Amino acid sequence: MCRVFGCVAAEPASIRRELIEAENPLIRQSEEHDSGWGMAVYERANGLDPRLVRFAEAAFADEGFVEATELKGRIFNVHVRRATMGGLAPENTHPFCLGSYSLGHNGTILRYPRLLEHPTVATPRGDTDSEAFFNFLMTVYDAGDPVGSLRRAIQTTVERSPFSGLNFLFSDGDRLFAYRLGLFELHWLHRPGQLLVASERVTHEQWHTVQQDVLLVLDPDDLHQPHAERLIGDELLEQARVQKVDTQAHLRGEARGAAAAERARAAVADS
Repeated sequence: MCRVFGCVAAEPASIRRELIEAENPLIRQSEEHDSGWGMAVYERANGLDPRLVRFAEAAFADEGFVEATELKGRIFNVHVRRATMGGLAPENTHPFCLGSYSLGHNGTILRYPRLLEHPTVATPRGDTDSEAFFNFLMTVYDAGDPVGSLRRAIQTTVERSPFSGLNFLFSDGDRLFAYRLGLFELHWLHRPGQLLVASERVTHEQWHTVQQDVLLVLDPDDLHQPHAERLIGDELLEQARVQKVDTQAHLRGEARGAAAAERARAAVADS
């Protein structure tokens, strides 16, 4: 499992407080989620490529994390990793990007190689389930129908593999999409000029909890509240095989990375 944090804003903003100064900042969360960190920062919300920073070190131990908090943007897609599938390496660190698209994932897809069976899905650079899901999404993605594209990707994943969580933050450079499905929570918050979404409540403000199978669309040009809709519906939700994966919660650092690398090798061998 991991932690995600996102923000959309009316004007280029800083999220330094949420990352390092708030009551429950991401830098504190990274003490437990210590397998790397990254962020995609969109200076403007007009479909341009983000600035991407990713490191395989724990955020709380990396000076680069504090430096990155100086970045300003209208869309942020931030991730601190707790490895369950794939070792500690930059190529396994979220968010994953392709052009203007970025994705950070919270959860584990156990039989992720099944998402790579179609010949047009790009071969991942690393060995995480999350990158495999992103590459599959990019294969089925239609820029004219982003919600439908996300729905197709989730439906296929639910049909093909057990998982602990399919929570994600996805951006197309214009908006931020946040989804919850599985064992882990997701919350959102409205402020004047901002919408925020996070795995954990970062501040003592009045956060709202996202329900299962709900997709939020956070639009920096419409900040009253996120648009919400379900993706897969009750019938497929009942068929979803949700199970706990992280049975070695005590592991940290290199030991956790080694266990996650072995789990990825086993998933490939079993495919």
